[in-house]
Amino acid sequence: MVFYFINIVLIIGWSFILLKNKPSDKKKKIYCGIVALQWIVLSGLRDWSIGADTYAYYIAFERDKSLSWSQILTRCWDYLFNDLVTKDPGYYLLQKIFQVFSDDYQVFLIFIAVLFTGLMARWIYKYSSMPELSFIIYSTLFYSFYAVTGHRQTIATALIVFIGYELAQKKKFLQFAIVAFVAYMIHKSSVVFILFAIIANINLSFIYVVVMSGAILLVSLLGIRLYGPVALALGFEEEALDSVGGANTYALVLLIFCLITFCLYPWISKNRLDAKNLYNMTFLTTASTLLIFQHQGFMRIQQYYSLIIMITAPEIILSVEKKYRPFVYWAMIAVLVAHLLRSGAKYEFFFM
Repeated sequence: MVFYFINIVLIIGWSFILLKNKPSDKKKKIYCGIVALQWIVLSGLRDWSIGADTYAYYIAFERDKSLSWSQILTRCWDYLFNDLVTKDPGYYLLQKIFQVFSDDYQVFLIFIAVLFTGLMARWIYKYSSMPELSFIIYSTLFYSFYAVTGHRQTIATALIVFIGYELAQKKKFLQFAIVAFVAYMIHKSSVVFILFAIIANINLSFIYVVVMSGAILLVSLLGIRLYGPVALALGFEEEALDSVGGANTYALVLLIFCLITFCLYPWISKNRLDAKNLYNMTFLTTASTLLIFQHQGFMRIQQYYSLIIMITAPEIILSVEKKYRPFVYWAMIAVLVAHLLRSGAKYEFFFM
């Protein structure tokens, strides 16, 4: 836990040095690079006991060294055309390509950390009005999966969200389709983010908001009935049937962020050119988050959308009257850090 806390302190400390005194685009870029490096160190140099799936992925990494290129490519072909039982072959192809350069699993962890954190830092730099708050939200709410647990979905998320968001926003649908295909090969569940590309640039008219609100209500009412077919279609039908502890608290926090964001529509739409993109992704975040209360397995879907609060939360702070802004800012950080401390998360470097 101490390393996570030190990381938070450094995130805040660097912000005072680089962002508070004569801020500039260059300083913002340097800041995002420094904090990204901190997370690359924490994620890439972690012990294999840190993260629920880290050691299991190590076993797969070693086992798959014996697979031939022909076997790997056959898996990809079957996945696309033969409907045979195979799972996320793009990940194993990526792993095989990596093993041409290094067969060290620790180096592979560093590679994943650089890929995900680098793209995330670029996304925060381009779209966040307060990058320090965005990084603190990641470091308290999202790191436990993306930084220390997942491999396949972590890589898929880096591609489909951090690159796909911008492509969808700019209506570069061919490039988005290419990125979506690569992400789909690495983790099947990433296909759900295509929903964002479809609605990303729809204007928020009264009728549209009513329709989306009705759709969210319908999804929440269907609830658990959706889990079976959705899980089967997206390849996570083997998820545990029981809720995982803490999922409801996590979902409640996200819903609060979403609700406040909706309430601030007049302010955000006036101050951000990408307001319709932010709100359309927030609609999807809300719908998928409501499903978590009925089945924790829906987090596989919700994780692609919930990252938007890293961009919308700073707008919540900036919408507050200037004299009250520091209080709200530090209160939000205090709650997030308290959540981290309450989790009691453990950390250890591989060399300790």
